[in-house]
Amino acid sequence: MLREFCINICRNKNLLMLITVGVYILALFGTLSGYSLFIAFVLTSILIFLTAKDYLQVKYVLIWIAVFYLGIFNTSSRLKDTDALLNIAPVNSTIYGKILSIPQDKGKDKIKFFFDVKKIEYDGITRNFNDEKILVTLNTDEKLKIYDAYKITGRLGVPFKAGNPSQFDYGNYLRNFDAYAVFYAKDGYFEKIDSENSKIEKALQWINDYRESIIQVHSKYLKTPNLEILGGIVFGDDAVSPPENIKQSFINSGLLHILAASGMNVAFIFSFFYFFLSLLKVNYKVNISLCILTVIIYSLMTGLGASVIRAAFMLVFVLIGKLIDRDAHSISLLSFVAFLMLLYNPMYINDVGFQLSFIVTFGLLVMTPYLVKSKNKYLNWVIGTVSVPVIAQLWVIPIQIFYFNNISIYSVFANIMSVPILSVISFGGFVSSLISIITPIADFVCRCFDFVLNPLITVLVNISDFWGRLPHAAMSTSHPNIIQIVLYYGVLLNITAFFDAEIRNKYMRVLKFSICILVCLLLGSFISIPRHNLEITAFDVGNADAFLLKTPDNKYLMIDTAKNGYNGGKTQAEMIILKYLKDRGIRNLDTIIVTHFDNDHCGGAVDLLNSLNVKRIYVNSLNHASLAANAIYKTAKSRNSELIPASNNQTVMDNSGLVIKNFIAYDSFESGDNEASIITTLEYQDFRMLFTGDAGIGTFNKLKNYLPRNITVLKVGHHGALGVVNKEMLDYLNPKYSLISVGENKFGHPSMHTIGLLKDTKILRTDINNSIRFVVNKAGLQVLTYSINDRKYIRMHI
Repeated sequence: MLREFCINICRNKNLLMLITVGVYILALFGTLSGYSLFIAFVLTSILIFLTAKDYLQVKYVLIWIAVFYLGIFNTSSRLKDTDALLNIAPVNSTIYGKILSIPQDKGKDKIKFFFDVKKIEYDGITRNFNDEKILVTLNTDEKLKIYDAYKITGRLGVPFKAGNPSQFDYGNYLRNFDAYAVFYAKDGYFEKIDSENSKIEKALQWINDYRESIIQVHSKYLKTPNLEILGGIVFGDDAVSPPENIKQSFINSGLLHILAASGMNVAFIFSFFYFFLSLLKVNYKVNISLCILTVIIYSLMTGLGASVIRAAFMLVFVLIGKLIDRDAHSISLLSFVAFLMLLYNPMYINDVGFQLSFIVTFGLLVMTPYLVKSKNKYLNWVIGTVSVPVIAQLWVIPIQIFYFNNISIYSVFANIMSVPILSVISFGGFVSSLISIITPIADFVCRCFDFVLNPLITVLVNISDFWGRLPHAAMSTSHPNIIQIVLYYGVLLNITAFFDAEIRNKYMRVLKFSICILVCLLLGSFISIPRHNLEITAFDVGNADAFLLKTPDNKYLMIDTAKNGYNGGKTQAEMIILKYLKDRGIRNLDTIIVTHFDNDHCGGAVDLLNSLNVKRIYVNSLNHASLAANAIYKTAKSRNSELIPASNNQTVMDNSGLVIKNFIAYDSFESGDNEASIITTLEYQDFRMLFTGDAGIGTFNKLKNYLPRNITVLKVGHHGALGVVNKEMLDYLNPKYSLISVGENKFGHPSMHTIGLLKDTKILRTDINNSIRFVVNKAGLQVLTYSINDRKYIRMHI
């Protein structure tokens, strides 16, 4: 059977091209993950075996080996760990250069764009560069244009590290765009400077200016959010950013993809354009040529997202084939386009849009022909309208869960209802944009088209709102691993094979057996054996505190919740803690202890309360006047979480040998919020840990008689600041480990004096060791630190 399978591969152009691209992708994955030698060994062994058995022709083996090493070379030669700008950071500086991407509106007058740095000035030093790219964040309501040159003053920084499991690796994300450093501009400290643009840059700038002018004309007749929705549908979210509330509604309903120009938009525009030119009796080859030009222009106007590039390439190749009377094989064409894109930029492999676009297109190509095969074209249209969203959802589910931890339950129904409306909006928006190039009639054209499009967009919003507001519209999920994703697609491909009569007749028993095995393995992979350990995880949240406690009977508690987002951005709880909990399917917290109401301790509490089922929350005061405190009080009440004021010798938990207690020195409020922090003790077997919030020596002396001696771990107060410990305190507690939760800051944390006092303990720091975990079980204590390279916790040998 293996011989027959190999023979069929060599005869099938689709399979040959698909395997070739698969080998290239294996090389990229191996290089990026560090497993290239292992993958090379396995692949070479398989190919040698198949060649020795005379199952494969030598020429194919040589081609695949060459492709594999081409992938390794191409990726390795482009992959860098650093660049000249990252080596300078962090530093206050002024940069000179040119905007390289369409500035993205991030709300609250904040925009982001990639910037080609030609010169930098810092600390009295001036350096020039040829090709150094960074990501700039700038606060302004001005419209900045791609390829304009600017002088910008601010802070050159290092992308935040992924020091926690499940955390988004910002540095790796930037590497996909050949950028390694970030730049945060000071408000108002930027000015346009003169520069020369190439002919290509001038052409692309004109296209972007033209798009912006069309959106401005539409803004006379369309209001928010319809204006942004039309812009997103026609030009993509790279060009026009919809409001956050609309984004959330479209996420819940599973329609977010329509706000980003995609392959579907390219197909709609081509279909309508070709149809109308055919009605006008335009010569076939002229029609095809004009359609190619239209697709290219449209792609340039969208900002060239991965899905648009994929669709445009495929369509252009198909149309060129029509001009020269050549047919294209769908799977081989898709594979060839993927190969070209990855050859140009191997980092596309990490792009979510690239992955979704190709996997969904592949699914549609292999499954749709078995469903849409009626001789009645109207019946085919109905079947296609219903089946395409279903097939797309089946193929997109694992990727969606992997990256976003949710499933849109009603996505299929929302998409079926939206597709006919979306096709008209896409075509109408694009055609009005093309005609509006004639400036004297631009206003009239947009007014006429918007008269028709406005109610259709409103209907689209209503469809999204209807499905998105239904109970459990967006269901949270845990994080699948790579093996589970591979097993899922294996089941899907085997099911697809059943639709093929020839394959079904030849391999019925094999298909049944493989499906049963794959399904059993997939279901079995979700079975987890509870671990009856005590686990204490210190998240790496910079100069802030956030600790997750897992009890031996698998309940979860949080002590402090890190800090709020900078300038209205996302909280660390949302970016780090909630992502970690969602990946592991944790939806309930037994307890949150907010030691005090400083932002770096309570900043994420509201997000945790809103996103999880929190049974109770302890605070050091029910009458604190800060905005953060009042937000926590209000949210706890609305979410039915019990709000409890801390008291001295207060039992938080006494179960399965684990005892957790709170202590507080009420008269410490006179010394400020830090000294009024809740002090928490934890005892389990021979393990004792003391959490001190931001409290220092004064509070310790007041509570000393209540606190245990000879503890295992001291969570050092106030990020290791001066005055949080002294010799007498350390002699009393006698800790084996000192844990300091700290990051880049302007306060000089941790103090060198404090570090000196702690020298007889094993000092653990989140800024050095990343996330830190203590595991206590019958075998004793294990101390683990999170490895960024290995993306897992590694045991420390002490």
